[in-house]
Amino acid sequence: MKKLYVCTALLFMLAGCQESEMPEDKEVNTVIPESMEASIIIKGKLVPGKEVILETTVKQGSNLVNEAGEVLFEVRKSGQDKREMLEAKNTGSGTYQVMHSFNEQGKYYVVAHVTAKGLHVMPEKEVVVTDHESEGASAHPSTDVSIDFQSNPVKAGSSSNFEATVELNGKPLTNADVNFEVWKEGSEESHFTKANEEEKGNYQNKVSFVEPGTYKVQVHVEKDEVHEHRLQTIQVN
Repeated sequence: MKKLYVCTALLFMLAGCQESEMPEDKEVNTVIPESMEASIIIKGKLVPGKEVILETTVKQGSNLVNEAGEVLFEVRKSGQDKREMLEAKNTGSGTYQVMHSFNEQGKYYVVAHVTAKGLHVMPEKEVVVTDHESEGASAHPSTDVSIDFQSNPVKAGSSSNFEATVELNGKPLTNADVNFEVWKEGSEESHFTKANEEEKGNYQNKVSFVEPGTYKVQVHVEKDEVHEHRLQTIQVN
């Protein structure tokens, strides 16, 4: 009787193992991640030697991707094999930027290499860099933007008031999008603070610093076709 009981138990165990095996024709439910998309925008005038902003906005479905693992811009002139790889900074709202100047006129290809959430996309944009004479002959009028930056003495652990006065062709530039980009010298991480227009053409906001050192401040000004910037070095004591 003991032998019969043991054999019966083994048969039930084997049957249970067989039932737990996945039939070959059974459909497996696999969650497929939504596709990722990225678009490229060039902000600024495409003329030799003038800095512009290379920008890409990354989305997965309807959601902005704010923590991409890596975003690189590849720049190559048409007909050449030489390529520049530029690391972009996260500026928030799914946007990544890097500043770049094209040394000479001609056709260029800009590719954004975006790696995030196990996915990789490579949008490409063709741009044409022209000289000042060619640009002046177009329908776009020439503009002269001036940016005057000022700040109070800056101390670590406290905030300082940053102020930018912006003029377009000698007149205050109103209702512009002005931001202060700040990063510590030698660091790849930067922080953006949006400035508020206190008076016509005058934009201000307070910026805090945790530790002393040498910092870079880039004033970004955008409105319609205007995109200008000014780089300033400040010392935080």
